[in-house]
Amino acid sequence: MLEILGSVDALKTYLLSFGVWTPAVFFLIQVAQVVFSPIPGAATTFIGGTLFGAFPGFVLSASAILLGSCLAYLLANKLGRPFVLRFSDAKWIGKMENMAEEKLNIALFLIFLFPGFPDDLLCLVSGLTKMPFKTFLSLCILGRFPGLLVTSLIGAGLLSNDPKTSAMLLGGYCLVSLILYLLRHKVENYISRHRKKSPAADGLSPASGVHNKHIQSEERDNSHENHS
Repeated sequence: MLEILGSVDALKTYLLSFGVWTPAVFFLIQVAQVVFSPIPGAATTFIGGTLFGAFPGFVLSASAILLGSCLAYLLANKLGRPFVLRFSDAKWIGKMENMAEEKLNIALFLIFLFPGFPDDLLCLVSGLTKMPFKTFLSLCILGRFPGLLVTSLIGAGLLSNDPKTSAMLLGGYCLVSLILYLLRHKVENYISRHRKKSPAADGLSPASGVHNKHIQSEERDNSHENHS
């Protein structure tokens, strides 16, 4: 099964073998790949455009990936950190959990929009944050759908009757993707700049912070007695 999922041509042949059930099987694979990520979402979206055409392929991919993203968020929210650690790097969990709340929405939108980030895994990580589900849903639609549409159009070949336009679209998409990929470090820097500060980050543990407050309180009391 993994060999089939690992090859675009093999996956196309596998899907077509289901006949009239091909769209349904494709939909389920798209949902599953978001949660479990055995194959890149771009590859399956491209195949969707090839098999079903630009608009039907986009609708199938977008609805399936949106459902998969929501399932990933809800599973992480329900099952917690141990479940997410099975699929996601602890580095991303720490970054997203420590984001200042007012900056988290912007960061996740940029991550969904820019290529080069593990979008599907970050759907799981988002379930560990305080982000409301409705906000997460909106960011998925706004951030993920543009790339899915372009990939579906490329997979469909723009009806394959206009290779010049198709080649121009592919070239433009690759150029924009390359530029955004090269700028991805700016998104990472944005996330790092807006992480919440903890007492440990300042070289103090919570206990030492309480201890220091206690010392300062005693010093104020002693100062008051001396003035008296």
